Amino acid sequence: MRITTNKLLASSLMALTLSIGQVWADEHPDEQPPVDNAAETASQAKDEVIAVVNGTEIRRSTLDAVLEMTKRSGANADQIDEKALLEDLIVTEIARQEAKESGLAEREDIQQKVDNFADKLVLNTWMQEKANALEISDEDLQAAYDKKIASMPKHEFNARHILVKTEDEAKAVIKELEEGKDFAELAKDKSTGPSGPMGGDLGWFKPDSMVKPFAEAVSTMEPGTVKKEPVETQFGWHIIKLEEKRDVKLPSLDNMKPQLKRQLEQETMLEYMQSLRQDADITILLPEEEAAAPEEEAKAKADDVTQAQDADEASATE
Repeated sequence: MRITTNKLLASSLMALTLSIGQVWADEHPDEQPPVDNAAETASQAKDEVIAVVNGTEIRRSTLDAVLEMTKRSGANADQIDEKALLEDLIVTEIARQEAKESGLAEREDIQQKVDNFADKLVLNTWMQEKANALEISDEDLQAAYDKKIASMPKHEFNARHILVKTEDEAKAVIKELEEGKDFAELAKDKSTGPSGPMGGDLGWFKPDSMVKPFAEAVSTMEPGTVKKEPVETQFGWHIIKLEEKRDVKLPSLDNMKPQLKRQLEQETMLEYMQSLRQDADITILLPEEEAAAPEEEAKAKADDVTQAQDADEASATE
């Protein structure tokens, strides 16, 4: 089965490619596009014209770009119909010419969009080139790596828990465990959490995946022990048994270098933008919001606490 692209889709994808070359021709009818060097001239000599649409040339380089894009999309080379792709380019060029003749380019809303696009293109290119020009030393990367590693959990845990509603219930369960009752069976019988039917089994987890009181409790326990005191969280009261504990395999510096480099680039760019802002002449005309009344401020703080608890609940493993 040979792949032929949908004409409308391919036309949309390639419209910008064709129009870029046409913009120069329209604005400089008596000139040739600028050539950077001899190598560029040699390259253009090999860039043969493969179609002419109402006087406008379509070159081999444009078709090659479409072929490469099609290959990257997962198509096999023997499945690509080159003639069908060229037909898409021809249809695209016809549509571009018709759109230009319609006068849309002179319409105010289109001009505004063109200006906005140009601004974003210049801004994005400037940001990218500025970031690429930053010198990130090996020492900078090592320091960022050490800081990142220091904040990562060094151990992960395999534990069970029994979740009940009150402290008295939790203490009663601990007493039963001290009398020799099986932890998993008690979890199946008494736990209100989703892990109850599985004997309270939470599997392997890192501390940062649990709510803070639970994580702190587990981190102080020895494998094979049950915490003598119940632990309270927003879900209720937990009786915890730590089954196993193991070291976490931390990522190497080499594996983290790309991520750390992007992080340092972002941080440096933010600092640079802050310095530009400090030197800029800025006048803010937006009216300042009135200070909230004490009761409104208290309510806002309460809402923040509720949202934080909801976030913890969503990240906790029951």
